[in-house]
Amino acid sequence: MLRLFARPKKSVAGTLPVSATPPRPCDALCRQSCCRDGACLLASCATGSRATVLSLGCGDDDACRLRALGLCEGASISVVDARHCMLLEVRGTRLALGKAITAGITVQPLTS
Repeated sequence: MLRLFARPKKSVAGTLPVSATPPRPCDALCRQSCCRDGACLLASCATGSRATVLSLGCGDDDACRLRALGLCEGASISVVDARHCMLLEVRGTRLALGKAITAGITVQPLTS
């Protein structure tokens, strides 16, 4: 039985392998390759960070739904939790978003 749990898990096409390390939390001073002009992906933001949404890089249906919920370009967000999914506070409302959607949202981290 122990051997079953020790096998490496296979990745699904188009996703990261399960054993991949999570992305490094970005901040306003980050200049890593994942960031451009101080902007980074929402998926790489740490718990407690605040940011402004720059663009929604998900499908048209998903982007329309997110805009209807208040997560649109220019909106200020706070990352409440980032364990299994990302829990965000947007305009007084909390939204839970999966990793696939947060990986397509570009944000500008705030310094304060």
